[in-house]
Amino acid sequence: MSVVRTVLRLVFAVEVLIGLGLLGGYLWLGLNAPAGGFPSPWESYLGMAIGGGVVLLTSLFTLRIESSLRGLGGAKAMAGAPIAVGTVTDWRRTGLTVNDAPQIAVTLDVETPEGHRFTAVAKELLDPAEVGLLEPGVLLPVRYRPDRPGVVAIDRSGDQAAAQAAFDAVMLRAGLTTPRALEIAAHGIPAQGVITEVRPTGNLVNGNPEMDVEVAVTRPDGGVFHTRTVKRLPARLSTSLQVGRVVTVHYLPGQEDEITIQTPANPGVH
Repeated sequence: MSVVRTVLRLVFAVEVLIGLGLLGGYLWLGLNAPAGGFPSPWESYLGMAIGGGVVLLTSLFTLRIESSLRGLGGAKAMAGAPIAVGTVTDWRRTGLTVNDAPQIAVTLDVETPEGHRFTAVAKELLDPAEVGLLEPGVLLPVRYRPDRPGVVAIDRSGDQAAAQAAFDAVMLRAGLTTPRALEIAAHGIPAQGVITEVRPTGNLVNGNPEMDVEVAVTRPDGGVFHTRTVKRLPARLSTSLQVGRVVTVHYLPGQEDEITIQTPANPGVH
């Protein structure tokens, strides 16, 4: 793909040089030809001007094709790059379609596990169904180039552990989780819980609400216990905690007074 893009860039440069050369030649001949001729030099060499204009217009199409191809193969080229969390802010179609899959330029607000933030655009070939899931606020794991922060690709490797680690680091820095909660989530017993009560504490953490949640947890052996936990969520995820909702929880053996509630990063997106 890089070879194709290199060839297109060379074609673009040649087209620009030819187009400017024809227009420059037309102007030079028009200004320096003897006066009084018929037809006038401006009319005699008009074809040069038209040809130059056509070549320059063609170069714009070449540049657009090269720009569209810039996103193809990006995920493969960045397979070993570090993972960050990208929040979708906008998207648009580039006009390129490959095997009925439109190329989408996704604008993302990216935050790395180290706390660096930057805006980037990922160009991806997506199925129409995937395009419908692109809403502002949706979180996506992305691969990024530390030496080129604006260059990212949506991670499709399926490395859930790496993506979760990046997400946890971002949540931890934002004050939306704690090292203790991450320990319970990583080493605790998974179980099913039903939310029985949700009450706002009145506290905000970086503008995000803190909720006091009571959960009825069913142990793997069928026993049930009730416990409470404080959950901090991004404001857009507050509806994830509703009375009657079934959730996945984790708790450590013999420490049922502490649980973590697993909430989806993107509610409604499966």
